[in-house]
This record gives sequence, structure tokens and C-alpha cells, in this order.
Amino acid sequence: MTQQAAAEAPKGGWPGAAKVWLLALGMFAIGTDLFIVSGLLPALGDELELSTAAAGQTVTVFAITYAVAAPILASVTSRLDRRTLLLAVLLVFAVGNALSAFAPNYAVLLLSRVVAGASAALYASTASAVAARITAPERRGRALAIVYAGMTSAIALGVPIGNAIGELSSWRWAFGFVALLALVTALGAAAGIPSVAGNPGLGVRERLGAVRIKRAPTAMLTTTLWVVGTFVVYTYLGTVLEKVSGASDADRTWLLLLFGIGSFAGVMGGGRLADRVDSTRGLAATVALLAAVLAALTLALHSVVGAAVGLAVWGLVHWASFPLIQHRLLAIGGKNGDMLLALNNSAVYIGQTAAAVVGGLFAGAGHLGGLPLAGAGFEVLALVVLAIGARAARPAASAATTVTAAPQTSAAAVDTRP
Repeated sequence: MTQQAAAEAPKGGWPGAAKVWLLALGMFAIGTDLFIVSGLLPALGDELELSTAAAGQTVTVFAITYAVAAPILASVTSRLDRRTLLLAVLLVFAVGNALSAFAPNYAVLLLSRVVAGASAALYASTASAVAARITAPERRGRALAIVYAGMTSAIALGVPIGNAIGELSSWRWAFGFVALLALVTALGAAAGIPSVAGNPGLGVRERLGAVRIKRAPTAMLTTTLWVVGTFVVYTYLGTVLEKVSGASDADRTWLLLLFGIGSFAGVMGGGRLADRVDSTRGLAATVALLAAVLAALTLALHSVVGAAVGLAVWGLVHWASFPLIQHRLLAIGGKNGDMLLALNNSAVYIGQTAAAVVGGLFAGAGHLGGLPLAGAGFEVLALVVLAIGARAARPAASAATTVTAAPQTSAAAVDTRP
């Protein structure tokens, strides 16, 4: 870390690694809240007398709110101290899940998911930005990876724990578990996270205008296509494992656990990769590998053993890309890097929504086995868009090199005059 960077880094609170892992705990709560609902839908629907489609709208409302709220709330709150904002958002998130736990009817439940979705969106982008700012530049990729390791840990641990709580007691207690996680994180943040200044001087319009930064639109589209490629399969994975792989209920549990373990390893490895290689080249390599893995899943999913190997490798390669995506966005965005992270969260949820629609078309046509190949196709499209964005950056880099070289040539000419 340079002396200037060290001087500018926020002081106080817990040791650096502990602060980042604390932020990851908050992401664990958000990931659990996001992924837990699908397993609770039958019990939730029965108690509130809802159809499967109506109960499923609780997931849709959360996702849409997250996608829409992320850039807007990040803009409105940009001037606030980051520590204060984290505490406020965690408390609102806890309230949203407590409201879900005590919801007497469908309307209140939907309202609670809006509250939880909005606060989750703001926490995710804020936690990533804080992790980057309290960490030395040469370790920033690993810090971002740790924060999102909380999300991947939720897939492997949080969802099974929440579902177990729901089965042993009630789906309401599962939401209570998420609220408790948020409160614990808030208490830790109050004690361990230092004050981190906001970004004053820019209005909401200017902040939202960050999407017009050179290479930002292609970066957002790359994220969306990358997400569609994986979630067109993952959204319907339970059905695919049952009908294509012939997996039993018990098999599906440990198969999903393997995906979660691979995801955790991938995001941690991707963080180290982001600190060591050019983020664009690293991302191109991981997305290309992901396309190959998804294509191979077309055959691997026809047996339980093949599915086990394929899911672990799939989780590993997919999540290795995420720290590289974030590292690249921070470089592209400069002082508006946190805004691009918020917009990227929206791109993620737009991708998930599109994946559900595309996957539904395949499922409706009876082509579940073709989902991995469709996912591979979207990853190839992501590679194409990434290449277009990288190509657009080259002329600017060449121009900068020419401008830098010109004064040196002139100076050399002056020095050699008699």
C-alpha cells in the first residue's frame, strides 16, 4: 500500500480483515433472505391461503425492488457517512424481515418484501464500496471477494439452515432468523466499522449519469448476460436434477451443497485473481471457461455423479468472475465506482429476471435438458460484449500514450541543440 493510500484509508474500528468479514456477515443475511424464500413457498402459501403463483410473487417483488432501488438509493444517500448508512440500512432490513415474520396477510407480506429488497440493494453496494476503501489497493480484489463470499455462503449454509428452521417450527421463524443476523451485523458494525466519508458534490442526476461513463454500458450488459447464462439453469435446477439427472430429494440437498461449496471457493479464488491480473483479461478467461462448463453440463446432468462434479465446477467458475467484475467496475467508475457497483446490482437482478423468463420458455416446451447449452450461449454473448468494451478502451489508451510521449520528444530535441 502506498503512503498516500495509507494516509487516506479510514482509521479506527476492528482490524482490517475483521471489518471485511463483518461486512460479509451482512451479505450472508441478504443472501439467505434472497434464496430462502423458494423453499418456504409451500408452507407460506398454505398458511396464507395463496396459490403457488401468488406466493412466488414475493420473490419477484423482492427482486424488482432490488433492481430498481439500487441506483436510486445509492444516489440519494451518496453524501451520507458510509458507517451511518450501513447501520441504518441493516436496521431497516431487520425490520423488513421482522414484518415478514409477523405478516398477517398477503398485502403486508408483499410490503415487507419491498422494504427488505430496497434495504438489501443499498447494503450490497455500500458494503462493497466500504470494503474497497478500507483495504489496501493491492488487496482490494480479495476484500470484495470476502464480502460476496457471504452471499455464496448463504447458498451453501444459510438456505439449508433457514429451511431447517422452517421445517422444525414455521416459515415465520426463518424470516426471524434473517432479522437476527441483520441485528448482529449492525451491532458489529457499530463497534468495528470506522467512519467513512460519503461522496459529496454530485447531485442525483449526475450520479445516475455514471451509466454514461465510457465502457460502463458494455460492462453492465456483460454482467446481465453473464447472470442470464448461469441463472437460466439455476432457476430450474431442482426440476432439472429431478427429471434429467434422476436425483432424489436427498440427492438434491447434497448436490446443491456442492454448488454452494464450489461457489465459495470460486469467489475467494476470483478475489486473489483480481489482485494479480488485469481484470478484463481475467474476466474474459473465467467467462470463456464458464461457457465451456455449461456446455459440458448438457451431458454431465444426465447422471447424479456427473451432476455432482459439474455443479461443483460450475459454482467455482461462475463465482470466480464476480470479484473481477467488481474490480473492473471500480476502475472504470473512478470516483463514481460505488455508483457503478449499485448499477451492477441492478444488472444482476435484471439478468435473473430475464433468465427466469427464458428458462420458463424452455421448460414449457419440454426442453429442460437444453438449458445448460442455452446458458453457454449467453456466456458467449457476454464475451462478445466484453470484447467490444475492451476494444473501445484501446483508442483512448493509445491517445494517452501519444500525448505523454510528445513532450518527451520535444524535450529531447531541446536538450540536443547546440
